Amino acid sequence: MAQILLTGFEPFGAFATNPSWDALALADEHGLLDGLDAALARIPVTYDGAFATLQAALNHHRPRALLSFGLHGGLAGREAGVIYVETTARNRDGAGKADNAGVTRPARPIDPTAPATLPATLDVPALLEALQAAGFSARTSDDAGAYLCNHLFFRAACALQGQIPCGFVHVPPVKEMGGILTLQELARAAATLARAAAASMRSTQ
Repeated sequence: MAQILLTGFEPFGAFATNPSWDALALADEHGLLDGLDAALARIPVTYDGAFATLQAALNHHRPRALLSFGLHGGLAGREAGVIYVETTARNRDGAGKADNAGVTRPARPIDPTAPATLPATLDVPALLEALQAAGFSARTSDDAGAYLCNHLFFRAACALQGQIPCGFVHVPPVKEMGGILTLQELARAAATLARAAAASMRSTQ
């Protein structure tokens, strides 16, 4: 059983890499997650595979919390150096662009029987405070888009209600992609978030 499951996405679209996963892998490689008992899972950017892969990781690692990461490149209104902690998963697809399997979802509910929105159940203020205390520019967001990030966030929030806390964080493109933060900085941010999530769980026990 893992204390926390951390997930990031594979590359998609015009992006040759995806810092949402690369930062987690680098944090793990450099020992920034040592002592956390964290498990990592790389999520495919496909509607059919994203939640299935997450569910398999949840079943395998049986974590006490889930924190997923995605890339906010291309989302309207997002600033290049800002990390966004999402507060709300929305019951909608319809981004208008294909996934990595070439599938495009029309604008429609992800689950017609589910609520229109579900909240993040990790301690969002604690995550935001930890990032800002570590020197990162961070804000909350109540709209994770209508592509695979929100799709995974909503499917997870729906499946995990009353079981384990879950949350979602959007990271910006890194310098190699025209962004502001380096991958090393983003790895430190990801580790900061993972430790804050673990600490917030301990404080509520």
